[in-house]
Order: sequence, then structure tokens, then C-alpha cells
Amino acid sequence: MQSKINILAALFVMATLAACSLQAQTPAEPPAAPVPSQIVNARRVFVSNPNSEQDPRISKYFGGPDGLYNQFYADVKGSGRFEPVAAPTDADLIFQVTMGLHPFVAGYAALRLSVLDPKTNVLLWTISEPVDPAFLTKNARKNIAVSLERLVDDLKALTPGK
Repeated sequence: MQSKINILAALFVMATLAACSLQAQTPAEPPAAPVPSQIVNARRVFVSNPNSEQDPRISKYFGGPDGLYNQFYADVKGSGRFEPVAAPTDADLIFQVTMGLHPFVAGYAALRLSVLDPKTNVLLWTISEPVDPAFLTKNARKNIAVSLERLVDDLKALTPGK
């Protein structure tokens, strides 16, 4: 009887040690990497228009070749977080918004915001937002507008409290 108790006690100790060992091996979430200081401290931005020659099959859904640019510019200006400026030399950041395929959602169109440092032309950050599919032109316009708003919201979320 005593040997059975000793075996059970030994098994219990080994099981407890194994459970502790498994908990210790679970990797912790890495700490959040810092947002580049250029983004955190930015106030003035230049919104570039890389889409002026975009595919006419896309531009027809959103006010012609400059429609995406015009709406994003208005959203940035209306956000109250950033002040658009007329020249990249006057800006703390450069924003470029483009439309293409979403990198993580197969078959979905996406808007991509690239944030660049105007002094070095280094890409500091990118944000992608899917555009929900639509069959009607008015729904396509609405879906693109919603995704543009989400891009601006994502950008503001990088610098809470600013």
C-alpha cells in the first residue's frame, strides 16, 4: 500500500512539474514596437496623388482618376489630426493612398496607405483596409468611402491622444 502511495505521489509531482514546464515554455507576447517618432510628432502632411493614371475601370467608381485622392484629402483634412500642406517640403509626412488587391483577404480590393518621411523618402508605415465588393456603382462608391475613413481612423489610432 505504501509503495502505491509513493508511486502516485511521484506521478503527481512529475505531472505538476510538466505542467509548470509547459507554462514556462509558452512564449509571451513581444512588447509593442514603437511607432516611428516622425508619425507620432507629425502635424503637417502632404497627400500625394499616385493614382492619377489608375485603371479607368476602377476610377469610374469614385469620381474619375482623382476621386480617390480628393476623398482621402478631404478625410485627412476633416480628421482634425493632420493639416494638409501644398508641398512635400513643408510636410512632416507624405501620405500616398493606392488601390489594389488586399494582401491578406484573397479576392478583395484594398486601399493601401503608405506613410513616407519627406526628408529621406523612407517608407515608415503602411496600412491596408479591404474594400467590400459591390455590384452597383453607388455601393462601390460607398464601400470605397468607408474604407478611406477606416484608413484615416487607423492612422489616428497610431497616435492616440494627439
